[in-house]
Amino acid sequence: LQLLDSEHRKNQGDFASGDTTNQQESLLSSKKANMAPTVMKQYMEASLLPSKYEAKLEKKKALEAGAAIRRFVEGRLAKDLRMVMAPAPLAFESSSKINDDLDGSEAMRAVGFHISNVPRDRGVVKEKEEAEEFGVDAEVVQSLANWKRCMLKFFDFPVGEGLFCASTSIRKGYKGDVTHSNVAEQWDWELRISNEQRNKEFLKKIVLKIWAIIKDAERMVTSNYGIPPSLPADLKFTDPEELHGLWPDADVHERETNAVRKWGAIFIVGMGWPLKDGSAPEEVRSPSYDDWNLNGDIIVHHPVTGYRHELSSMGIRVDAETLKAQLQHRNMTDLLQKPYHAAVVKDELPLSIGGGIGISRLVMLLLQTAHVGEVSIGVWHDAHFHQAKQAGIDIIPDRLIPGIL
Repeated sequence: LQLLDSEHRKNQGDFASGDTTNQQESLLSSKKANMAPTVMKQYMEASLLPSKYEAKLEKKKALEAGAAIRRFVEGRLAKDLRMVMAPAPLAFESSSKINDDLDGSEAMRAVGFHISNVPRDRGVVKEKEEAEEFGVDAEVVQSLANWKRCMLKFFDFPVGEGLFCASTSIRKGYKGDVTHSNVAEQWDWELRISNEQRNKEFLKKIVLKIWAIIKDAERMVTSNYGIPPSLPADLKFTDPEELHGLWPDADVHERETNAVRKWGAIFIVGMGWPLKDGSAPEEVRSPSYDDWNLNGDIIVHHPVTGYRHELSSMGIRVDAETLKAQLQHRNMTDLLQKPYHAAVVKDELPLSIGGGIGISRLVMLLLQTAHVGEVSIGVWHDAHFHQAKQAGIDIIPDRLIPGIL
């Protein structure tokens, strides 16, 4: 208003010597109207948000509970799966193609940057920059799938042992919603196996170990924080063909939502190949790490959103033959020249099983929050913050936002 009054006085000379009061008031009203707040467009479908929502825990208590869940799961991964927690890289050298390319689309391409490796004097602006000799193109981690298998060899883990990391990655291709953030956190794990263990029975054995950790984490939360359990006692094993047969007219996510509403929690075995009738795969997967016949996802019913809630993706890793077949199917055989892929074909890397468990997704489930942003920090549009706020959801902000923080 002070600005308006200043402009108002500045413009007084534009008025005639007659009655200027009405004219000045008209100018002030016009300027105030122009400064009225713009109605912000809705970021996401209103149906994605609960109509009535109240968080189970106040914000600080939820922060404490999230930390307790993280400590619990990390302790159990180390004990139950005989794994050592390792530091996680934030970026990879680009040309090696060791990074996860997700579904291989342009939208999911990793965030890249350049490291010049040119010495710079602190506080001094050089008149002439030194020539760059050791520059490196790098990209931000999307997942550690290929790298972890290499680390099994580097640290010389025997069969039956492995490592895990608490990794952070950037998924710029996602449009953020209640379960998807462009900043993803997960426990990336990898376990060395023998050739005799490359089968569905062993895959299911490991899946059930992960499921037991999740169930016990839920019991801990119920005991310590009073949040009632929502997960079923048992995990239903299914496959894309069964789901397609049950709900032939539904899309993939609709089928999975129907499945978790029916069974509570499922593990879908075998994701990546097209279905027998030529339909699209249950999910497009990278051809470079999981054997598409020996992989899958743990998906559960979320008690607040009411939809499918993916917790974990895992699989027995490719051997030489499955890698070549999957790259051929995706017309990506040029990758066979890259160091990681060539090492797999030459049997120079250990056979393994591995995957990722969504840290924020699991905390969101166990604390029964309506939005992943209540338990993790992403980069969200202002409209996303405000729409969530209107639904009673407090997304943890990454910046100061009027009306939010």
